[in-house]
Amino acid sequence: MTSLCCDHEVRRDRLWAIAAMALVLAATLGLRWTTDIAAKPPTFDERWITRPIADLMRRGWTVETAIDFQEAKGPGMIWPYAAIGQLLVVDPNEVAPVDPADASAEVWTSPTPGGPHPAPPQMLSVLRVLSMVCFVISIIPLLMLAQAAGIRGPPMVLVAAGYLVLPYAAVLGQLAMGEASFVLLSLMLWAVVVLGCGEGNRTRHPVAGPILAGILMVVLLHSRPHAAAFAPAICIVTWQRESWRCWPWVLAMVMAVLLRIPLWVRWGGLVSSDFQNLHGLGFRLESLTYLAAALSPLLGAFLVAWLLDQGRRTLRWMPLTGVGLGCLLGVLASPDLTPMEGLDLDRQFNHYAGIASTATRQLSAGSGIPSAVILSAASAIGLGGLGAFAAMAYQHSVRGALGMLLRLQVLTLVWGLLLYTLTRGAVFDRYLLVWIGVLPVAWTGLLPRWLACIQIAGLAFVAAWSASTWLMA
Repeated sequence: MTSLCCDHEVRRDRLWAIAAMALVLAATLGLRWTTDIAAKPPTFDERWITRPIADLMRRGWTVETAIDFQEAKGPGMIWPYAAIGQLLVVDPNEVAPVDPADASAEVWTSPTPGGPHPAPPQMLSVLRVLSMVCFVISIIPLLMLAQAAGIRGPPMVLVAAGYLVLPYAAVLGQLAMGEASFVLLSLMLWAVVVLGCGEGNRTRHPVAGPILAGILMVVLLHSRPHAAAFAPAICIVTWQRESWRCWPWVLAMVMAVLLRIPLWVRWGGLVSSDFQNLHGLGFRLESLTYLAAALSPLLGAFLVAWLLDQGRRTLRWMPLTGVGLGCLLGVLASPDLTPMEGLDLDRQFNHYAGIASTATRQLSAGSGIPSAVILSAASAIGLGGLGAFAAMAYQHSVRGALGMLLRLQVLTLVWGLLLYTLTRGAVFDRYLLVWIGVLPVAWTGLLPRWLACIQIAGLAFVAAWSASTWLMA
């Protein structure tokens, strides 16, 4: 009888997992078919990011085209798109039809004098499909993590819905940009760490787990520097779980970070030379304030759940400290949200842009409330929510999949925010997407069901606005 019940539950979970994957696939194809994206010229940063990819396909793989290209992303993103694109693109020497009378003709030419041209229409369409594939496949490791964390049955569809409404996720999943592939790799990394450690006191895969995690970390770090936030989070959580026996995981992360140094030396910085005024090292707290404010719609629900919990006695200092720190940052380090007039790579500047910046400026203009006050309140909610999330996460044992996964998500966000205090240049709130891949599991596993549904419904409006802004003509 017990065996029959288990078989029934397995079949039921499999059906709900298929339903969750079907939801993501249907939403992705729906955006492709119901928007203008298939016919749109380069959008968002595609004019910049497709240049080295197209150059590799046109001129072949040389040191100049494969390593010394000019982009803020690294070869970990450029090479896979170029390699797969070569197999699918019919004419790599396709020329975009530039009609001087067409207002969009400029986007088909290089944004820098003498630089490679962005991908022409047919090539761009192929690269966009690759992003769509990455976006759809990402639901598989996410559902694996959800199932390991004890989320089964209908809530798996809620996890998929949460994934679809992550800010910018569905939109960037339609474009030839780096976020879709990076999120896929980050979810695979988390799955390797959580499933590699397993449940209980014994490490399930003590050799294969760290080796595979190290390989994924190398690729992520060579895709974009944001991946650095994963390394200390993994080291800390595996140490909390296994004490000194965590050394294979720590060694894997250290080796992955060290293997990124040669590219840093060759490029002379975090990114290639043309983009070092846009992204570089430096100290500032304004970026922390801005990203904390951008976290408010993602983590504010955890603060609400903590406030509604009558027995909130454990680790109460975390959300209270977060709220206080957010208010303080808003007062002492409020960023200037003046829109950027144009992208000038020849000068250094600090710039903050995205949904958080747009919403703050519009709310300030409509209400008369200074943007610094709005940012201070949003930052308090964002860091307070992060503190509440941490307090709730640390109530679960790190020897269980859910507790380990939640701690990885909390610490990745903490280290990601801290990394941005050591940078200068542009800050876009879409950068948060690369660190929040398992938030749908956290919403489903920690929040009351009604609050999780409100959270997802609220972000659905933001996702719809983003789609209408970037995917429609």
